[in-house]
Amino acid sequence: MWSQGEALVVKPSGSALIIEDDDDIRRLLEVVLQQSGFTVESATTGAEGLERADTMTARVITVDVGLPDVDGYEVVRRLRGSFDGHIVMISARSTDADRAAGLTAGADAYLTKPFRPRALRAALQEVLASPAGPDANPED
Repeated sequence: MWSQGEALVVKPSGSALIIEDDDDIRRLLEVVLQQSGFTVESATTGAEGLERADTMTARVITVDVGLPDVDGYEVVRRLRGSFDGHIVMISARSTDADRAAGLTAGADAYLTKPFRPRALRAALQEVLASPAGPDANPED
């Protein structure tokens, strides 16, 4: 039984989509999400990611800001038109303006690179425990 003093752990399940052009980061995301209980698909461009998002039912999508073809912020804006799951932006851009742009575009969370797998798991736990979508995430 859960008591107020204990941490509530949300066990992820379902599908996840990773939209990331960097091979090393993509592989790390794949491993962390698979270890967290997700079935994972990946895309290396924004266009490919948008196409895959249309053909699968993902619970969470991670989006890199610096994609080679379409800006990650634009990918998130397009996803929000039809995707009601969780979106986590991942970027080396770490200014408050970048974070605000990601959240305004429709992301539920904005995680900066480099990150530790533990930080990603913690961010996923927090995101999955809250409602999805831009209206569910007020500015800090």
